[in-house]
This record gives sequence, structure tokens and C-alpha cells, in this order.
Amino acid sequence: MISLQDIHDFCQLSYLDSGIPVYIYQKEKLLQAFPKQSPCTYPPKQYIVEFTNMTDTIAHISTPYGACFVAVKPKYFPELRIILGPTNYIPFNDADFHSMYSDYVVVQEERINFKTFFQLIPSINLTGLLAKAAIFNYFLNHEMRTHFGLLDAERTSISPVQAEKQAESIYQQKEDFYHNNSFEIESMILHLVESGNVDGLKRMTLHPSAIHSGTFAPNQLRQLKNTHIVMTTLATRRAISSGVDKDEAFQMSDSYIQMAENLNDPASVQNLNFQMLLAFTQKVQETLIPKTSDEILQRAIHYVLQHINCPITAADVADHAGFSRSYFSTYFKEQLGFTISAFILRCKLEEGKHLLQFTDKPLSVISNYLCFSSQSHFQTAFKKQYHVTPLQFRKHPERYRRGLLKDEQ
Repeated sequence: MISLQDIHDFCQLSYLDSGIPVYIYQKEKLLQAFPKQSPCTYPPKQYIVEFTNMTDTIAHISTPYGACFVAVKPKYFPELRIILGPTNYIPFNDADFHSMYSDYVVVQEERINFKTFFQLIPSINLTGLLAKAAIFNYFLNHEMRTHFGLLDAERTSISPVQAEKQAESIYQQKEDFYHNNSFEIESMILHLVESGNVDGLKRMTLHPSAIHSGTFAPNQLRQLKNTHIVMTTLATRRAISSGVDKDEAFQMSDSYIQMAENLNDPASVQNLNFQMLLAFTQKVQETLIPKTSDEILQRAIHYVLQHINCPITAADVADHAGFSRSYFSTYFKEQLGFTISAFILRCKLEEGKHLLQFTDKPLSVISNYLCFSSQSHFQTAFKKQYHVTPLQFRKHPERYRRGLLKDEQ
């Protein structure tokens, strides 16, 4: 069982690691703040009261000006609340501070120090803050929860319309002196969309600090909406290029843009943006990955997707499905229209495209990683499938889009 000193030490280490303020409350009484600070920067009482009444072990609040707090309730110290925040999607600006002066009830002579304190807090989105809360929860309660699960759990208690507006955020904005790498991250995200890589898209949200973008709107709500509109437009184009019905894609685009314009808090826009990307990626996946309700075929397909970098054969897939190679190969081809070997090859080549575009690994390493018999074999298969050599694709990936699986005998 952990002690109060353990909690104190963990909170201190967390602040030293992340720069995000941490507070220990017993009901509405502040026991400790990390870092030491003026009382004018303590979380406003209304948020503490709300967290005091929380029923789950983790809860979060989004303020009217877009900042986020999270709280964790230790099971063995039920009167305690560990509160992290506030954090903001982009650095706090003058409009934010104007609202915060009122929210925190900051007198004129304290405003310079107040502003300095919050300007030093790293920008982080709700997804990143919930991920940190999940770490605290594991330490305090020995309970494994992820930010995916936390947001999913929240959706179960709200209406379907509201649920459509909530999901994880992809983006992490840092202060202006960080390198703006939004183009690189955007390219990676759109590649995941056009390749139908749902798992890859979700994995990106595990690293919210990876994205550093400049500020290009007068306030964070407008910036988030502008980003959402741009990403929705780009995701729509990529989905169409990968075979999603054009009318359906444009209807989705119009719907997500309109939904964003009707939202009034940054956290909801962040959540909606990830859901939009996820929806388009799932549509592409439905288009590109064989559609079947057959559980045996689904197991086989997922086995291949999970073993792209292994030397698997049609016999391995058949064995995993529980059938002989000859029987299952015939069944697979009859049901899906292409052979197991063709599907394995295509999945490996798609992974090859990703490695060519987003790493600088030489062809020899990529071909070996994907278990091709030789670099020449990889190059020949790649050119036959995409009508371009691997090096040509690496130089100009934006010129080439994913093609559909070819029927192979």
C-alpha cells in the first residue's frame, strides 16, 4: 500500500518531468502544490468542488477559455484528489488571460506574476493530459486505464449525437520557440488515413508531445476549427483517392465541418477532429481490406496484418485458421477473389511504402525487415504493384496514391 509520502514524492517527480502543475487536495483543502507558487495561481474553487464530487477514479474539466484540468482519486485515500493542470492546446494568449483573471479572481498587482507562471506551463492537449492522469492512476490505484478508455467510458453516458463529438485529439501544440513540424505530422496522419491504418492512427495519439505547430489564429478555438477544416478537406481527398465513394466522403466532410463550427469549447473540437480522422480511416479500411462477416476469414486477415514483418506463408495463415493449406487457400480465393499469397504480398508492400516515406532506412534494410528474399525481389514486386520504383516513390510520395488489390490467380 502506498503512503502519503509516496504520493508526495510521485507528484513532485511528475512536475519536474513534465512542467505541468500538480496539486494534492483533501476535499477542498490544498495540502501541497508543485511547484511552490502564489495562492493566486491555485485552481479556482469551483473546479475543486466539482472534482470533490467525482465518482470515477479519473475525471477532467474543460474551462470556458479552453484550459483543461484532470483529477485522480486514490482508492486508499478517498478524500484526496491529485489535480494536474491547467494546460492549454496552444500557449495562453491575452484573451485567455483576460478570462483567467476573472476566473481566478486576480487583483491588478498580481497579474504580471500570474501571467508569467502560466506562460511557463507546456502546451498539451486533453489526450496528453489524460495520458498523464492514467499514469497517476496506475501508480495510485494499480489500475490500467488509457486515455482511449477514459474517453470511451465518457461516451457511454451521453447521447449518440454528443458521442460523435468526442474522441482523442491528434495534435500537440507547443510554445512558439519549438520547431514547427506540423507538415511532417500531417503527412504521416494522411498516409494513415489513405492506407486505412486505424491502429497506426490510434498509436500516434500515444505520443501527443510529438506535434509542434505554430499559432495561426487569434484564439485557440478558431485555430482548432481552422485546423479541423483543413484536415477534414485533406482527409476527404485521401479517402476518395483510396476508393471511398465520392458522394459519401463529401457528405462526411460537410457534416464534420458543420459540427465543428457549432462547438464552443476547444476540447470538443479536438475530440471531433480525431473522430473525423478515425471515421475516414475506417471507411478506407472497409474499402481496401477484404470485407467479410466470416469469422474464420477475419482471423486470417488479422493474422496477416499483425505479421507483416514475419516470413509468413499461405500455409502459416491456413494453420492459424485451423485448416489445411489446400482447402483454406481455395476457400479464401473463392470468398474474397484473390489468393492468400497476393494479400500477404500487398500488405508487405503497403508497409514498405510507409517505411520509404517516413524513414531513411535503405532498401536493403526495408526488404530484409519485410522478409523479402532479396532487395531485388522487393523492388520488382513494388514496381509491379505500383508502377513506380521504390526510390521514385521515396523522392515523390505525394504523386502516388494507394491502388486497390489486384485479383491474382
